[in-house]
Amino acid sequence: MNDHLCATELADLVGCKVNQRSRMAAWLDKNHWRYAVDSTGLPKVARAYYNRKMGVTEDKTPAKYADTPNFQTA
Repeated sequence: MNDHLCATELADLVGCKVNQRSRMAAWLDKNHWRYAVDSTGLPKVARAYYNRKMGVTEDKTPAKYADTPNFQTA
């Protein structure tokens, strides 16, 4: 798997065709996404950044609090 979204994935995110690079960049700017532009003009979005923005985290650190309440009495 690549470290960046491919053109097809990026077009799917933005809702445009794969060859509409300026439209991709305009959508990313409008929605405050960070990206870099490669030599062909294609915006490059890091897969890890995409996952964070979409709410998919792979955080390995333990949570400070449990996800569910503890109803056991001491």
